[in-house]
Amino acid sequence: MSSPLGLAAIAAPMAVAGLVAGLERRHQRLARLFKTQQDKTKHLRQAAYHDSLTGLRNRRALTKDVDRILAGRSDGSACLTLLLFDLDRFKFINDTMGHGAGDAVLKVLADRLKALCGADRLIYRLGGDEFVVLWQGSWSQEDLTQFCDELISLVFRPVSHGGGAIGTSGSIGIAVSDAAGVTLSDLLKRADLALYRSKSKPGSSYSFFTEDMDSVYRLRRALEATMRDGIENGDFEVDYLPVVAAQTLTPSGFKARLRWNHPDHGDVAHDMFMPMAEGSGLIVLIGRWMLGRVLADVSTWHDQAEITLPVSSIQLQDPGYALLVLAALAEAGIAANRLVLDIRSNSTLGDCPVGLRNLETLRAADVRIAVSELAASVAGLSMARPYPVDKVRLDLGRIKAIAGEKRSAQMLNLFLQLAAAVGTPVTLTGVDTEDDLKTACAAAPAEVQGGFSGAPLCAEQARQFFTSMDGLPRLNPGNRNTPGQDDLREAC
Repeated sequence: MSSPLGLAAIAAPMAVAGLVAGLERRHQRLARLFKTQQDKTKHLRQAAYHDSLTGLRNRRALTKDVDRILAGRSDGSACLTLLLFDLDRFKFINDTMGHGAGDAVLKVLADRLKALCGADRLIYRLGGDEFVVLWQGSWSQEDLTQFCDELISLVFRPVSHGGGAIGTSGSIGIAVSDAAGVTLSDLLKRADLALYRSKSKPGSSYSFFTEDMDSVYRLRRALEATMRDGIENGDFEVDYLPVVAAQTLTPSGFKARLRWNHPDHGDVAHDMFMPMAEGSGLIVLIGRWMLGRVLADVSTWHDQAEITLPVSSIQLQDPGYALLVLAALAEAGIAANRLVLDIRSNSTLGDCPVGLRNLETLRAADVRIAVSELAASVAGLSMARPYPVDKVRLDLGRIKAIAGEKRSAQMLNLFLQLAAAVGTPVTLTGVDTEDDLKTACAAAPAEVQGGFSGAPLCAEQARQFFTSMDGLPRLNPGNRNTPGQDDLREAC
């Protein structure tokens, strides 16, 4: 046993056992490493193709899935149905209740969608409050209509959050294709056009894509291309909407509204061309022209009349905007406190130092600041604003749409009480009928504006509205043609 051969005979099995154990340990390490890499790959794949908030598949996954479905057909065609929908008033939820509330709503709605769609329909979140439901195969319009009705009734329900309930509603656009050569981009474009149509309907609604929607889209593109020429050719005009003191029904001034009289298409709807102007950046050029035109008109009015001028957050991002306004006021010889700048998209200004500096400069010179749109107005009542607000503009129509006819007066009173608590006057817009005016006067805002006071006026009518009478006229809410306007119809 003590011989070398004997020792080798004893050591050999031990060496083999050690080698096997070492190999086993190495194998286990490699297996753990492989498992870790697999987990990382799975996690990266999950992150790449899924939305982190809701767990739904994302836009990249949608592209991959549609490509896979289309590639499965030899002729490149497949019957696909794409439903695109988003939430109404989602910005309002974020602005007034915080992004935590918005996230909670999105997660609950995603869970409801999963329960509704099951395994036969794929669900995606494209970002923000945009969702897609994708169907493969042939489905009748009745099937799709029934599904949309179920989606509206089962998904768009109140969401419990923070001890209360957040109401939800949405708009749906539907695009169906069974032709060859159709791409995801085509389907999304068609669904988006149908979604745009749905948003023109009250409440939660859905629309199927039709070819006339594409014609509307092409018209919008053509209008956008000719907008710059419209500025140079004098196709834009300014209308003036009377703003009235609620308690006395005497005019306190006007709200300026831009009008585009297109040489080929006539009067273009304000809601159509203004988003185009902002999206293309032409709002800066249009706003500069409008400022000069409005102040030139105001210089001929009664010296107590104020003018409310809409301004986009895009204009406020121009470092020279405040100086432009002050120079225009000086040239027109108008006191700065007669100008009220109405900011719609004010929620973005908290992250825009240039915009805040412009507002600080303007307010220091006595120009007043108002915020409009319901979400912006409610946020504007907060004492924690990044800049002071002199007044807010609430739309009665928006309040009715949210609260309903029965509760609109209650919601209006709530907002006005909040405004009074922070010392901020309210101009109530959208006061179109005599009943609207009665509701407004009962709630007692500072001012009202709307169709009850008659048709918008041109510059000459607005001038005569003040200067052709002794003192300021009192409006008659029961008469669409207010006193003094009958004699002004031919003034322009």
